[in-house]
Amino acid sequence: MACKTPDDEYTVVEELADVADALTEIRSHALLAIDCEGINLGRAGDLTVLTVATPIKSYIFDILKLGKQVFDDGLRDILEDKTKKKLMFDCRGDADSLQHQFKVRLSGVLDLQLLEVMHRTKSPSASASATSGSLGSTQTDEVESVYGFLRCVELYIDDKKMIDEKKRGVRLLQDDENVWQTRPLSDSLKSYCNVDTSGLFSLFEKLKGDNDDALPRLRVASERYADYFRSMPVRTNGMFENHALLPLYIIPDEGSMSFPFASTKCVGCNRLFPRHEFSKTQLRKGQQKCRVCKKVKLQADVQKNREDNWARDEFNHSPPLYYSSDEEWQTNGYYGLQYSDNYSDNFGDDYGDDDW
Repeated sequence: MACKTPDDEYTVVEELADVADALTEIRSHALLAIDCEGINLGRAGDLTVLTVATPIKSYIFDILKLGKQVFDDGLRDILEDKTKKKLMFDCRGDADSLQHQFKVRLSGVLDLQLLEVMHRTKSPSASASATSGSLGSTQTDEVESVYGFLRCVELYIDDKKMIDEKKRGVRLLQDDENVWQTRPLSDSLKSYCNVDTSGLFSLFEKLKGDNDDALPRLRVASERYADYFRSMPVRTNGMFENHALLPLYIIPDEGSMSFPFASTKCVGCNRLFPRHEFSKTQLRKGQQKCRVCKKVKLQADVQKNREDNWARDEFNHSPPLYYSSDEEWQTNGYYGLQYSDNYSDNFGDDYGDDDW
């Protein structure tokens, strides 16, 4: 049966008989908020919960109990409907899981992780170096970090109840990585699902403000973001996929809805870029990496250097050594390389984004 909370903020849908009523209410709204939860979200993981929120209430679909049938019973049509605007926060893992496990091609997304970047920076994305034709791969300082949901709530909304509910859920995830497969769902996890979706409406209004002109660019960027993982023939789940940096050529530059012709593959992320993204030396050696992959590699090298220093110090009982790369660390920060779908949920919100 559908379980309602005392304050009626959300409804848990765990039987197929209750799906139709929930979808009827959902269809009556033009703006929705969507979030998926599970274990290692993506084509190789397990999606066990899908929450769809309206501005009035959140509907928590227990996919572990409902199975694939819930998508055939109408949920797929809503998720694929381009006319239904869907607020999400980093839709990449969700879209990958939905596409490859349930044959659902998520559409109509407005990704607020991208909107936050647009709000925070004047010209993100491929930006000046790519459009001017200079050697973009040498300019890692132009790479943008992406923030996580919890950090954005703290920065832009500052809702104590929402923050406390989110942090309570984060602690549960840190204590038990398989918690999304445990039934019945705890009240804390239900509240967590509610916050992760209902909170997107407030964040959207705050980031958008009166600037509706940004929405067309956001739609284009969000579609590319949704395609980011699901379009990959094979997922490696390595450091060049899982990081907290904004991939290049996701958000169109202001005044544009298109991107430069791309024909040259980065050996890190395997994405195609304009040839001028790389230096002649990189191309000659066949070692071309885009700006994002170069920065990811730099961060990994800095982390390894620090760990080697710590191990050496412990072995020698000598004062810690710091190399020049440590200065690079202190200047740029290290946001972590294991960037899963619920990044902050798994690792906390200290990485510079949401969680890195």
